[in-house]
Amino acid sequence: MRVKVFVQRLRETRVIDLKEDSRIEDLLKMLRISASEVVPVRNGVIVTEKELLKDGDEVRLLSVVSGG
Repeated sequence: MRVKVFVQRLRETRVIDLKEDSRIEDLLKMLRISASEVVPVRNGVIVTEKELLKDGDEVRLLSVVSGG
């Protein structure tokens, strides 16, 4: 399966091949990104890291910003 991934903190878009039944958390592990660092958006909808991916999905990993 192939997904398109935009990583905001790197300002980079990649096309990544994953095995079937992969989840957002598998993608994060592959990219070495902690789930606490990003908000995953799949096809325009905010999702959790447990969400299953499908061939052709577009994922945006948006950086979490905090401040006081």
